Amino acid sequence: MAQVIDQAAPDQIPASEIPAFLGLSQQQSGLLVALYNETDPDFAKQIPTALPIAAQQLAAEYEKRNSIGNKLERAKAEFLDEYNAFEKVQQEAVEKLSKSDMNIDKAAEGLDLKEGSTSSNRHDLLLGSFLYGGVRREAAGPEDRAAMSPVASPNFEGAKRLMERAFEDGCTMAAVQIGSFYVQEDKLADGKNMKSGEDAKKAAYQWYKKAADQGNPMACHKIGFFSENGYGCDKSMDDAIKYYNKAYDQGYPDSAHNLGLIHQGHTQESAPHKDIKLAMKYLEQGKQWGYAPSANALGRLYLLMSKNPDMAKEAALEVEDKDEYVAQNYMELALVRGDPEAYMYLVRILRAKMAAKAALEQDNLDNFDKLSVQDQAKLIRQVAKEATPEKVRHRQCSSTFCTNTEEKEGDFKKCGRCQRVSYCSRECQKDHWKHGHKAVCSTPTTSSSEPSSSSSEPPSSSAPATTQ
Repeated sequence: MAQVIDQAAPDQIPASEIPAFLGLSQQQSGLLVALYNETDPDFAKQIPTALPIAAQQLAAEYEKRNSIGNKLERAKAEFLDEYNAFEKVQQEAVEKLSKSDMNIDKAAEGLDLKEGSTSSNRHDLLLGSFLYGGVRREAAGPEDRAAMSPVASPNFEGAKRLMERAFEDGCTMAAVQIGSFYVQEDKLADGKNMKSGEDAKKAAYQWYKKAADQGNPMACHKIGFFSENGYGCDKSMDDAIKYYNKAYDQGYPDSAHNLGLIHQGHTQESAPHKDIKLAMKYLEQGKQWGYAPSANALGRLYLLMSKNPDMAKEAALEVEDKDEYVAQNYMELALVRGDPEAYMYLVRILRAKMAAKAALEQDNLDNFDKLSVQDQAKLIRQVAKEATPEKVRHRQCSSTFCTNTEEKEGDFKKCGRCQRVSYCSRECQKDHWKHGHKAVCSTPTTSSSEPSSSSSEPPSSSAPATTQ
């Protein structure tokens, strides 16, 4: 996790006093801290000062890392310059409106906005567009989200024309801005403010395409995304990869991430492009560029490879490289960089560690010692998730890679021998037996000196289970 401050603090901290952290809920934050405390006893001593300070630092870092300006730092200088100019003009528009008591005409005094004027400059065109385009029609009520769309502005056509002229003057960000107007129209108003026969999605695609064809990496990424999902255009995975790569070549982290996902080949459209080694290359680059979801995706890949040796071979990884300890590093990095999705995977890894520790310290000590080094490592990586205290968990299927959770207590069936783990299906029980539970399963009355059954098949559950 994030580096903590070494400062004296009580050894035991009540869960109610642990502050929410990294965008997690109080309960999630408390569970994560409890798991770390079990796997690292020194962790709790640093909690009171570590979390509040780190939360503030990480929030500021996350905002900076995910800003468009930061993502464009590796792009051609012209595009970062355009973006910075845009930011400056937007702030200027806010200040002018404030000083003029929201009188747009007064705020726009001195700007040369006349069509065909030879003295018009890009700054004036952008500023005029922001000033006049910021006006919205009056909402019919609190549910009238369509009134929030830029296209709902009574001055929209004029403001858009000023942006068009800025684009004609060579400002690709102006085309990106117009494309974003139409995306907002689609999301907020479902196209209700569009003229008859016009489509907001197609208009967004067309304007982003204008900027993408001039090399703007933001626009290239958007066109890649639109092509992948058929937004305003026909679906084309080839076009998606083409434009994602154009953005990737200029260091755009979102495109590196999406290329990494495509080359995992999980969907029908991406299956022909499956290349696990290439996927890891793109995701690793996204992680290096500070993109939190790429770290999360890498962690998930390592989790999958710890279960699927064939996938590890595809990635050309050695056995010792593809385990949950490697995955934990990526999940921690993703979480501290602002991706809360990594939480559930990190919790699963820490639970497995805690269960393995319990296997060493409690009634499975002798069984564990009789395993080979390789089987011990496998058990530590994949043993059951049942070690978490009841008060901080929902009962999940004990198969290490299954996320099914009971709707009500007793939905899942317990192992017929040890009665300590539960499964949503017979398939999950077989998987868990194969990947660790066989080594520690015993009847409740069996002493710790007795080895577990050597059967290759798990004991039957007391009744068949159903998958949610």
